[in-house]
Amino acid sequence: MKNSLRVLTIYREIKYSNRAVVEDQLILDEVIQTLMFYLGDNIVITKIHPEDIASKLLSFNYDLVFSMAQEENILAYLDLLEARGAVVLNSSKSIRNCFRSHLSLVLQDPIFSYPSYIQLKVEPYLFKVFNSPYGYWVKRGDFHALADNDVIHIDSIEYLSEVLSNFKSRGVEEVILQKSIKGELFKFYGVRDKYFQLRYIGKTNNNRYLNKPGNSKVNFNRELVETLAHKAANLLELDFYGGDCVITAEGGIHFIDFNDWPSFRTCRQEVAIKIVEYALSKLKSEEHFVSSSL
Repeated sequence: MKNSLRVLTIYREIKYSNRAVVEDQLILDEVIQTLMFYLGDNIVITKIHPEDIASKLLSFNYDLVFSMAQEENILAYLDLLEARGAVVLNSSKSIRNCFRSHLSLVLQDPIFSYPSYIQLKVEPYLFKVFNSPYGYWVKRGDFHALADNDVIHIDSIEYLSEVLSNFKSRGVEEVILQKSIKGELFKFYGVRDKYFQLRYIGKTNNNRYLNKPGNSKVNFNRELVETLAHKAANLLELDFYGGDCVITAEGGIHFIDFNDWPSFRTCRQEVAIKIVEYALSKLKSEEHFVSSSL
């Protein structure tokens, strides 16, 4: 062996970890520990929090990168690392693919039954909107929710102007207005084509942080959910992902969200092994240096 595997790990920015700052850090810590267990002394790990001054002093000498960051300056840096041959998971392109507006374009493929939506500039104006018996969700159009009021439910379109004004006051320029679907909410976690976990959250309601008991035994095709989730991950070019889907009383499957690097809070140790195995396999397949013990 000529030298050690050079690994860079970048934590998610605190402002992008709404209600999950600790959990987001824990999953990356678990991946680091698992990687050290696999490779022992044959690895050199650099850990970076984007808020630290050290993030301004990063080099380009890495073989493998695990990044949860979303700031554009970090994504641009990841672009350069990839251009120099590093394996970056998730890639900067896949992270950008998960910004709400682009994500909605990908998920509007009929196979995902993504609820009807329209994209709006945050300005007051009149327009013809689709019918939604259970109200609407208004979601910021760039990132996922950075704060609780970045995803708001309204019972009627007459409340939209007030919500748009709130978004505008916070510097959000674009939102999506989406049909609200009633049913049972499930959260899923995945490693592309290698691992999948589906867990029941509760009955859908107008407060996305309030879990209400419902019918966890609702009848639907769980294998199809897994197949579609992996398909979406491939379209988004995500290696590690999470998301939400709503199952109607009739068993209909509606994907409503997808994101890069969730906290994996219910399966952290289990999925860390899958993440590391996936990463090392990808290194091998792209003919990067890895320890001969693998």
